[in-house]
Amino acid sequence: MHTNYSIGEFSKKTNVSVRTLHYYDEINILNPSYVSDTGRRYYSDKDLIELQ
Repeated sequence: MHTNYSIGEFSKKTNVSVRTLHYYDEINILNPSYVSDTGRRYYSDKDLIELQ
């Protein structure tokens, strides 16, 4: 089962602030698995492992 987490859910799950996740995306350390047409970032379980 493949789960996508919104940036807020991912932030709570990993205890990393939303701003830090935005920063990681800006400097290409951790990019979201999916970005919607409206610009919302979504992260997967794979991203969770990569962050750890």
